[in-house]
Amino acid sequence: MKTTFYLNGKKTTKKAVTELIGAERLKRYIEEAKETFFEDPLTQNSFWLGGKNMLTIEFN
Repeated sequence: MKTTFYLNGKKTTKKAVTELIGAERLKRYIEEAKETFFEDPLTQNSFWLGGKNMLTIEFN
């Protein structure tokens, strides 16, 4: 399963997101997004990062 990250609607890399929020926090978000995805694949997985940042995680 491929994971795609979007920061404020623009595609970004896992490395850039890790630098922004930290590895542990990103790991928690990915696990939560996977749980939600397996329950309902059509649900959008977005996380408010504070300030003006919104992280969206998609699985393909």
